[in-house]
Amino acid sequence: FDHAHIDNQPTDVAALSRLGDEGVLLLLADSTNAEVPGSILPERGVGIELRRQFASAPGRVIVTCFSSHIHRVQQVLDAARHDGRVVALVGRSLLRNTSLAINMGYLRVPSEVLVNIKAIDEYPDDELVVVTTGSQGEPLSGLRRMAYGDHQNVTIKPPDTVVFSSRIVPGNELAVNETINRLMRA
Repeated sequence: FDHAHIDNQPTDVAALSRLGDEGVLLLLADSTNAEVPGSILPERGVGIELRRQFASAPGRVIVTCFSSHIHRVQQVLDAARHDGRVVALVGRSLLRNTSLAINMGYLRVPSEVLVNIKAIDEYPDDELVVVTTGSQGEPLSGLRRMAYGDHQNVTIKPPDTVVFSSRIVPGNELAVNETINRLMRA
């Protein structure tokens, strides 16, 4: 559990404990790399690193993360605004999830930060962030298509910075490494 949660609503451990007292015997939860001992840094640390990456990137920044990780998308939006960049979203699931999150009030979009992917050529490279699906090397994802030179709006070029803002799900190592290799070639 992240006890310094990004939305200031950490997991209510006391409520979970009360459920145990009421007879619930088992809590099933899923977490990538849960079998690895220890703990990870709080989610807030990701935002700090994103700001550092954006500030030092000489050109466009392309960030890939899980489309369902709304807190991560929020941190990308906030870091982009902080660095004076605009953000374009790529991927059907990312567009769908962010739209839902905005409508439900879970995602706060700073004014004039989001731009349409078709308008990215109107912005200098050092003022642009592209958030895309494909952190796990999925064959039809935005990042994979970019890596293979098949994306209709984004072509990887020097000095783009690509940030994988997720851990590799066990079993996806080959697909992710193949995507990284293609990105390096591009």
